[in-house]
Amino acid sequence: MHTRVVIFGIGAIASLFVATLPGLSAGVPSVASSLGSEGMAAAELTRPAAASGLAGTGDPRLSPSEARTPGEILEAAFVNRYSIDLVTQIELVMRGRRGQERGRTIAAVTKVVDGRVYSIGRLLSPEYLRGMTVLMMETEDRGQDAFVFMPSLDKVRRISTAQRSDAFFGSDLTYEDIEQQRAEDFEIYAMEAEQLDGEPVYKIRARPARPENYARVDFTVAQSDGALLKIQYSKRNAEHPYRVLRALREHMINLGGHVLPTQIRVENTSRGTHTEVRLTQMSIDLEIPTRIFSVRTLESRAPLPRVR
Repeated sequence: MHTRVVIFGIGAIASLFVATLPGLSAGVPSVASSLGSEGMAAAELTRPAAASGLAGTGDPRLSPSEARTPGEILEAAFVNRYSIDLVTQIELVMRGRRGQERGRTIAAVTKVVDGRVYSIGRLLSPEYLRGMTVLMMETEDRGQDAFVFMPSLDKVRRISTAQRSDAFFGSDLTYEDIEQQRAEDFEIYAMEAEQLDGEPVYKIRARPARPENYARVDFTVAQSDGALLKIQYSKRNAEHPYRVLRALREHMINLGGHVLPTQIRVENTSRGTHTEVRLTQMSIDLEIPTRIFSVRTLESRAPLPRVR
């Protein structure tokens, strides 16, 4: 099994957690496009999302207003979230079961290259982790090449499939979370029209197309603009999800036609912990050389583009 492209991350992290630019409202985005009002109540599906005819194409031109089938709606939500070049600074605030708090600061850069997402993130703090760097590059077959540079060892190591469920920098995120998602990676079996905090949404129920650390996942997508509002991961036969990722409307902005959150809460209910992900700096105007997405950058500790 090749490394699957999944969600919420430095490929995602940089594009997920977008800070407010001067002159942009940090409130609810104003987006004209709509998924339509027809909805699907408990639409039972047995085919993988890719059978919709769109999922898996990775077409960045897909807009939420054009999406109709469950696979199309989910793919449009992923395109909205990921297909944007960003330079960001991210704050991870991790809270333990007893209320203890730890922090991480990460400089992250994401670029879409020939329809594939390349990402690199480097720890700025705490000092004992400073310089640790993760590189992720989506491959032509929609797999993922992932590497980590450990300053204490002065070595670059490949992240294996077995390590993808490990904690990302000690947070409630995993390496699996921070890879790009595509609808073809899921077998959608139902979609329901419902409400989340008074907002009409689609709840798309799916299973991973290949064996993963979870058995089921529910994606909550806004009907109005295709924003991905909530993700719930569940184990087999479990009544409740063990991990929940939530993006609140009051922390979303409309940037370059993308509806993006500026804060994400990741809750691990099985451990009683949670992580707040906040974007404190961001730029879509800086030049991002493609050459920085390489093992050579890790080995040489070359500087990354930064927001000043």
